[in-house]
Amino acid sequence: MAAGARIALILAAATLAAELSVRPPSPLAAAERLFEAAAFRFFAPVQPQDERIVIIAITEDTLDLFPYRSPIDRTFLADLLDQLANAGVAAIGLDVLLDRPTEPAKDAGLRQAIQRAEIPLAVITLAPETPASSERRRVLTEFVAGVRTGTANLARDRFDDMVREHVPIHPATGEPSFAASLAKSLGVSVPDRPFPIAWRRTPGGRAFAVYPAETIRLLPLDWLRGKVALVGSLHRGEDEHRTLASAFGQPSFGVEIHAQILSQLLDRRAVPLPAIPWTDLGVTLAMAAAGLALASVLTGYVFSITLAGIGAAFVAAALAVYASTGALIPSVAPLLAAIIAGGAFRAWRGRGERRDRRALQALFYRFMSEPVADELLRERDLFLAGGRPRPQLLTATVMFCDIAGFTAICERLAPEPLVAWLDLYINAMVRLIIEHDGVVLRFVGDGILAAFGCPVPRRDEAAVTADARNAARCALAMEQAMELLNDGWQAAGLPEAGLRVGLHTGELVAGSLGSGPRLEYCLLGDTANVGARLEQLGKQYAGGAVRYCTVLIGEPTWQRLGGTMPGVCIGEIGLRGKSAPLAVYRIDTGAQRSREEKPATAVYSAD
Repeated sequence: MAAGARIALILAAATLAAELSVRPPSPLAAAERLFEAAAFRFFAPVQPQDERIVIIAITEDTLDLFPYRSPIDRTFLADLLDQLANAGVAAIGLDVLLDRPTEPAKDAGLRQAIQRAEIPLAVITLAPETPASSERRRVLTEFVAGVRTGTANLARDRFDDMVREHVPIHPATGEPSFAASLAKSLGVSVPDRPFPIAWRRTPGGRAFAVYPAETIRLLPLDWLRGKVALVGSLHRGEDEHRTLASAFGQPSFGVEIHAQILSQLLDRRAVPLPAIPWTDLGVTLAMAAAGLALASVLTGYVFSITLAGIGAAFVAAALAVYASTGALIPSVAPLLAAIIAGGAFRAWRGRGERRDRRALQALFYRFMSEPVADELLRERDLFLAGGRPRPQLLTATVMFCDIAGFTAICERLAPEPLVAWLDLYINAMVRLIIEHDGVVLRFVGDGILAAFGCPVPRRDEAAVTADARNAARCALAMEQAMELLNDGWQAAGLPEAGLRVGLHTGELVAGSLGSGPRLEYCLLGDTANVGARLEQLGKQYAGGAVRYCTVLIGEPTWQRLGGTMPGVCIGEIGLRGKSAPLAVYRIDTGAQRSREEKPATAVYSAD
């Protein structure tokens, strides 16, 4: 799968997972609701009381006026309705459920008071799904016959039993809710779909003026004229509900909730929830993208700390927007999306890194220096594709080295001493190649193929020159190491040997051949071939000495040395496969002892 498709999949999955994780019954749903409640408690915009609505409260003091407390005295209610009408209120909402009979005369008096009201009046009723006996429903129907009604049911969240949304029209009966019925009586349009309740936060905690029902006759008329009066219970233990406005305090009374909903309807701020929460999804997707982008450039604890900082900044921004506009952006889902997307991207990238690291270890890590290995891992995107080296053109210095007279040594030594002897040589040469930032690519018997300047392509000529000089210095160090090895072998009575090294700098095609455990990194092209020919050409300069070492380099390598080390030109050599002769130089110590060994202008042929 392409990288772009993987990123899109991670973002989509993180967004969807985060949104679903904050839906009930997930425990994270409680976290989202807790954030919402805390935000309202401390950051919601403070508004003044809504002066259009007053609550006429039936309290403990009100009930103490009567010989029985429930149902409330019907004559008292009838007189209260008349007093409110006479005070010039705009409308009355009676949030008292009239589903039980009392004294017949008093019940009749209340029915007459309801019927004769000349101002809009709505009486609360029960929805069909509310448990109630047939007798209670019959009594309620008699009380409200011929008058405006509205259902009492307040939609509770099944997850935490909190009232958050309002259903203005009953989906089965089409009957309006209590608040919707009052709004309609005042000429205000009502949405037909549920909408979230926009709670009003006020300095004193009361969003509306509250007057005890028994004091209405004593109030100045201006306190009531032109206002919507909601009559309901403010008696603790009755008609109480958990709401956003009361999350950290006492429950809200039903009449207070109806007043909040009515205020919202009067302000025409009752906006139904969209079928698909595009705004929430957009914010969540944006935070998922932020988490993924962060994971693409940071790792470890730095990533975690930075992501935490971005999350804190997001929450702070969301609260600032809420404080200024009253629109709260959900925060748990976006934060979770950022964590999921960032973590998924790091897991995907980490899987790729582990795959690449395994591939690099299998190909190179045993035979390269730590700086080269680190560079290779950092630049692996330039080098690897799908867990294997990508074909590419690069400029490098190739080294071929071989033991002079190894065939004779094999004939003199038994297998076990031979392997031990060769192991000393291989370990010494490999160590020097690694120390000079070269990469050992292959062993062929006693022969070693190494390269300086791969597998990460060099970006400038200075780097290519540095590789050539590292290769030349390495070759001279190998000559010195061979002297020490020969001293040890001589003391142990083992065969001594010479060394041939060929170096050549130029363009190469680098890539991988094979697959799986047989995958091998290869250098192809004329440069590699010339390096091998130069190593073979060294046979002509052994001079008969057992320990004789020759280091031959091609003209391109010599030019990049820039006079930093001595050497002699042995002539222009016609190498097999080359149409034109190549100027070849020798830089070992033997060259310094025999500068006149061959004329510099001679032309030789080497197969």
